[in-house]
Amino acid sequence: MLQLIKKDLLVSLKIRSLKAIILTCIVGLFLLSGLSYIFPTILPIIITYMVIMNTFYYDSLNNSESYILSLPNKREDVVYSKYILILLVLFLSNIFMYLLFGLNILNSVRVMVLQDVIISSLTILLSFSITLPIIFKYRYRVGRLIAPFITIFIGYLAYTNNTINNFIQYGKETILINLSRKIGVLFYNLFKFNNYDYKVVATTVYIILLFMIAVIIFLFSIYISLKIYTKRDIG
Repeated sequence: MLQLIKKDLLVSLKIRSLKAIILTCIVGLFLLSGLSYIFPTILPIIITYMVIMNTFYYDSLNNSESYILSLPNKREDVVYSKYILILLVLFLSNIFMYLLFGLNILNSVRVMVLQDVIISSLTILLSFSITLPIIFKYRYRVGRLIAPFITIFIGYLAYTNNTINNFIQYGKETILINLSRKIGVLFYNLFKFNNYDYKVVATTVYIILLFMIAVIIFLFSIYISLKIYTKRDIG
């Protein structure tokens, strides 16, 4: 499985692929120059999306599934390798963005904050949780048509979600925020935190719950992909 991950990473660094990525980033920087405020949020999404979809593109282009499975690789290894690659690239892209924006190397309009990591991570986890089972079921040709819309839609929902701001500023609670506040009160009663701020604690619990939900969906997506790919005809 590690060899499959290594293969996908090397494929992403092919000259043809690398040129496309660099060109896309340069064009994007010019087109979105007026929206540079969202770069720390959107660039990890773009990088992860392009790398993962590019691996499927080269697998489809070279019809490499049969060759990969002719080696000592199980179908389960192929599925696991793609999901692990998503987590790896997402982690590395956020680290890269932190070096550029968190340390403000580019003297950008703002630095990278935790909210950027939350939005980009949730977008990638949820969008690929939907996209990968589709690709494993209907192959890359269908997945490439659907994946951009899924990613943009989920990214838009995550970026425009004002649940935390509405709670902090106006005290408005959603069901999940209400649950987070109750869990925060429970922790306070158990551990007797000093300087307890229920909004800060509830927000922290809310973020943790969001990631737990995203991880559960991601794991369920792995299960679905395994069921699909182990039974799919490779030809």
